[in-house]
Amino acid sequence: MTSSFVLQEEIRLLQNDTSNYHIENEIDIEGQSEHDLARSLNYVTEHIEVSSNTITDPSVFDKVRSFLKYFEALTPRIAARLHDILLSAFRTEVKTTSDDLANNETSTFGEHRTCLEHYIFLIYWYLELSEEAAKAAASAASTKSKRGKGRVYDDRPANWTVQQKKTYDLLAWLLELKLTKIWTLPPDRTALINLFTKSCYHFFENASNLKVIDLKLAIFRILSLCVKNYDHLLAAQATVIQNLQYWEHCAEPMAEWLHYLIDKYDYGQLTDELLREIGNQEFKDTAVKDVKDTANPKTFSTFLLKLTDLAPRSVLKNLGVLIQQLDSESYAIRLTLIEIAGKLIVELTQNSEESQSQKDQINGFFDILEERMLDPISFCRVKVLQTYIKILDLRVKFPKRRQTLCSLAIRHLEDKSSSVRKYAVRVLTKLISTHPYDMYGGELTLENWQDRLSKLEAELEASTTESDVLGFVAIDALQPTNRDEQPEEPSASAAATPLGNETQEVEMNDSEKENAAITDSTSTNDNDNNNNSDEDIVDDTLSGPTNDNVNDNDDVPTTKINATPCPKTVISEEKMQQLTLMKTFLIDAVKFIEQIHKSIPIVGQLLSSKSKLEVVESMDFFMTAYLYKVKLAKAGLKKMLHLIWIKDTSDEGKGIKMKLLDCYRTLYIEPDTKLSKRQNINNIAKYLIELTYHTTLAELTSLEQVLSTLMAEGDISNAVVEKLWEVYGFSKGQISKQQRRGAIIILGMLAKANTEVASEKIDLMLHIGLGSVGRTDLVIAKYTCIALQRLAGTKSDKARGVYEGKRFPMSHPVFAKLKEVVQSQSTSMEWFGMTEQALNAIYLLGEHPDLLCGEIIKSKTREIFSDDQDDGKKPESNDMTNDSNDGNDDAMDVDNDISKEQEEQQTTPLQSQSLRQSVNRNPYELSQLFFIVGHVALKQTVHLEVVEAVWKRKKLTKEEGKEKSSEAMEDELEQVGGTAEDDIGDAIIRIREREILFSGKSLLARFGPLLIEVCARNKVYTDRTLQTMATLALGKFMCVSSDFCERHLQLLLTILEKSKDPTIRSNIVIALGDMAVCFNTLIDDNITFLYNRLADEDKMVKKNAVMVLTHLILNGMVKVKGQISEMAKCLEDSDQRIADLAKLFFTELANKDNAIYNNLPDIISNLTAKNSSQVDEESFHRIMKFIFSFEFVEKGKHAENVVDKLCQRFQNAEEGRGWRDIAFCLSLLPYKTEKSYRKLLDGLPYYQDKLHDDAVHKYFLEIIAKGRSAQKLQKAELKTIVDELEAKVESISGISKEDKQKAAKPKKKVVLRAIRKDQRSSSSSVPPSSVTSTDELSTII
Repeated sequence: MTSSFVLQEEIRLLQNDTSNYHIENEIDIEGQSEHDLARSLNYVTEHIEVSSNTITDPSVFDKVRSFLKYFEALTPRIAARLHDILLSAFRTEVKTTSDDLANNETSTFGEHRTCLEHYIFLIYWYLELSEEAAKAAASAASTKSKRGKGRVYDDRPANWTVQQKKTYDLLAWLLELKLTKIWTLPPDRTALINLFTKSCYHFFENASNLKVIDLKLAIFRILSLCVKNYDHLLAAQATVIQNLQYWEHCAEPMAEWLHYLIDKYDYGQLTDELLREIGNQEFKDTAVKDVKDTANPKTFSTFLLKLTDLAPRSVLKNLGVLIQQLDSESYAIRLTLIEIAGKLIVELTQNSEESQSQKDQINGFFDILEERMLDPISFCRVKVLQTYIKILDLRVKFPKRRQTLCSLAIRHLEDKSSSVRKYAVRVLTKLISTHPYDMYGGELTLENWQDRLSKLEAELEASTTESDVLGFVAIDALQPTNRDEQPEEPSASAAATPLGNETQEVEMNDSEKENAAITDSTSTNDNDNNNNSDEDIVDDTLSGPTNDNVNDNDDVPTTKINATPCPKTVISEEKMQQLTLMKTFLIDAVKFIEQIHKSIPIVGQLLSSKSKLEVVESMDFFMTAYLYKVKLAKAGLKKMLHLIWIKDTSDEGKGIKMKLLDCYRTLYIEPDTKLSKRQNINNIAKYLIELTYHTTLAELTSLEQVLSTLMAEGDISNAVVEKLWEVYGFSKGQISKQQRRGAIIILGMLAKANTEVASEKIDLMLHIGLGSVGRTDLVIAKYTCIALQRLAGTKSDKARGVYEGKRFPMSHPVFAKLKEVVQSQSTSMEWFGMTEQALNAIYLLGEHPDLLCGEIIKSKTREIFSDDQDDGKKPESNDMTNDSNDGNDDAMDVDNDISKEQEEQQTTPLQSQSLRQSVNRNPYELSQLFFIVGHVALKQTVHLEVVEAVWKRKKLTKEEGKEKSSEAMEDELEQVGGTAEDDIGDAIIRIREREILFSGKSLLARFGPLLIEVCARNKVYTDRTLQTMATLALGKFMCVSSDFCERHLQLLLTILEKSKDPTIRSNIVIALGDMAVCFNTLIDDNITFLYNRLADEDKMVKKNAVMVLTHLILNGMVKVKGQISEMAKCLEDSDQRIADLAKLFFTELANKDNAIYNNLPDIISNLTAKNSSQVDEESFHRIMKFIFSFEFVEKGKHAENVVDKLCQRFQNAEEGRGWRDIAFCLSLLPYKTEKSYRKLLDGLPYYQDKLHDDAVHKYFLEIIAKGRSAQKLQKAELKTIVDELEAKVESISGISKEDKQKAAKPKKKVVLRAIRKDQRSSSSSVPPSSVTSTDELSTII
């Protein structure tokens, strides 16, 4: 036996440099071959097999130590054999020790201690060397893999994991023995236990080790035994905290060990101590520097969350200490506490026990979550909402808390953070889908719930209980002396008082009778729904769209209330309690639905957000609300339609469009598997028709794009199309107008994607839409004309040039019907819309549309100016009619000879007296004629473009068919072809400019002077419709010829300025936009008149002006001038739509190179100019904040130039307001470089005398503060120049440094629960998307 071995001393020597570790009988390992090493191992094996005690023999022990000292020189096979030898001998010694301890052989304890210390020392050394080898291999592999030099292999044995597991199991076996009998002194035991735990803790430092579950559990077992049996608590606590501080991957394993300790060994003291220590830790934000020595909040957060998942009761017990971390500077820790609160709510809710303390705990956690919704960090607010989403899936509904949550979610729909808004919408969606008000089928129709509540309140009012009746009788018995004098009044008054009190105390509930009634009514309603779905769609909707909301009259038992007082029904106490509870239930339901209604307009604004995720969440919300029959959800679905126009050049755009199509496919197209095929067809057709009810033109345009896309993808079956045709052509009975209209509108939309939808039903459309039905309902005729236009086909997105379309001969029955419907007598304003579409159909489908339109104009003219309608003689009218009938039949043909153009232009027009008589007799018919003439002129221009394209195509085809014999011939033909093509274009231009409106033989030319006469003499021709249509026609005429436009532009502009009719002004604004496209120079010179309409008193005119200017400026048709400041004023318009359009304009303008930057000086000058239209200071601030929010000032050079120009403006600025405005604009710039501050210093002479103004001084302090915050990311020059600017501002302003610091010092953060709601941004923080406004713009212009 060796007496010189002391375990603590050997461990101390081993911790120093291993190469200097002295071994008395050391053998040379590095110089020996593997055979020699095996022979040495055989020597060790032979001795140890005899007895495990021989390990204390110096020859054996030193040989083993020599192997370990030169472990790196061993081959894997030798190392594995060495480990097997040690492990086998150690197992034998442990078994022997276990037997002696069991038999209490105290005489052997000393010998066992010595042997065990030798073995433990060797095992410990071996484990440490193995871990070091593993770390070195992992580090080398990581380095070499980055350099691309291949893989590094671990030198440990291939089965090392198995051997390691056996080693740890053996150590655990030893720890389970009563080692206190062997190591009686605590210091000795502590030194021994530290050997066990040190290797275990080293095990945690290697992340790859933690992937081996068996090894990890073995380590847990050893550590748990050390903590429970050998006073290792404090050391373990310190080590866990240290591991969490420096090793992020240790977070979850540490939590798993604590759970193992609690679960397997019922020891929770270590967990309690750790949680208390963590609760008292100081955590700081990791983004802040100088936090290396502080706790890592991320790792501790992971640890706490994992521990909460595994041992929620332990966390709950110590939450009182942890909860103080809600005031921690680190938002990561606050996030963790929020999530822990949610997890504990789930844990307590799933617990079968229900006690008052448990309810109090749950309420406390809800209070924490509600308080955290005011956290200044958006991540914390998001985490609260995420936690609520998980809680809403629980079986327990928490009705009171749901109401509060709904209010919080609605409030944070206007949060400044996009992520918070997104999750607020998701919470509202979850609240709807998991609502507890499913007693009546789960639908959330407000009117139905209010009706149930009112009926229940009436029933409660008419009911009383037996105890109340007995009380009334007792009162009467106590007052016999009053009966003779007042036999009835006392009892009546006595009865009235308790009844009134009882009624006031009633709150809610349900009765057995009511439950039975509910069940019966539900089954009845289900049967009715099934029967209705089996019926034909025509029978379902005979009453039109008013059948959408059907009131449930049987949901609540009704109580007939008579005008005369009736005796109250006596019911049991139990039933009264049920009715009272039911009332509370219904009140909560009504309140919840009203909150959802309140949120819908705000969520609708989020559909225009720049964030794709917000838009998608809003779409899910509206879809869910619609499925639960929330009435206002339909408005959101309609607003969603405009998202179809979003640009799909990016993945976000494609994702939004796909989501929109999926929503409409799910809601309206996909069949219900519970219904038959016929029922599904009827329902789909009905849903599609209802989409057209109460829609605007913009919504119909967007719906057309959505449905045509779905049709092109094959989502709408032919059976549904046939059903729609059945509804449209239904003639066996009565059918609502809206239903028939909706059918043809949808069919026209579907025909856009598939022409066969319309081509197969031409006869039906002529019979219904252009027949007797169409004559009585001009709206149906209008949409029938639109459906007929689909016969021409649709231009492909990839096609270029003018689309010719499919044409029909003029003898086709379609044109005869179109002519009849246009010539039909009508005094309805719908006639104009119908006629517009009829003329569009003629020009789209006809081979020679000008012939037919000429006949229509002649016929209409004869009706108005014929002698049959008046006894007096009208030679001028007859002359006009005769002129229009002279020559060939083609009244629209023009003479190519224009030598007599001026002479023809001077033909005698209708005399004013004759025209006045015609106007006085039939002004409405003359209005119709003007409308036809104006629209035909415009369509004829478009038709000429089609003719030009056809001629060029035929010419090109003819040339391509010729054989080209030589290269010279090819060049010659190309030159000839090019000349011929130019000739065609010149001829078309000449016809358009000089012949349509000026030729003596042109029919349209006869109406130019007539239009001028009516428009110029509006006091003579006072009919409003006549003036509107005459002005509209004049505007269309001016779009045909630049000469005609130039001659009469001043007249149109005069009407624009002086007309009191907003419709006329709106039409002229739109017409000017069209003229700007055709004749850019003429309108650009008079663009001021358009800008003036931005200040129009009528909202419709102003909106159209904004849209027209947006279209012209963004498409480069007019130059951006100083008047753009008028557009900036529209950002503060009281009409939200106009403000949104203005925001859209500047958002798109910012995408153009330097557009806002170049016009910024003019914008500021005009907005700050002192005149009658000057905006107030607050509005100016909001406008400039929006304009400066774009990235045009992010470029350093641009920012420097803006600073320089603004400083110079101080010279001429007006005192007070002018100074403040310029200083405010300066404070909005980013100041990211020292050059911007250098410009400020250079411009100091311009503004130094203004710094005494408090507001100006405040803005310059904000500028200096920006420089301070940017210093962390910039070089030293910035700090120097900011200090210089600060010193000069301080000296010039006359304010001391202490006063300045006091004024500039931000307010100290208050307790989070006291943070006010004003942290939320206004709704303007959600910038409107270009979807809605662009669609509206394309629809109107």
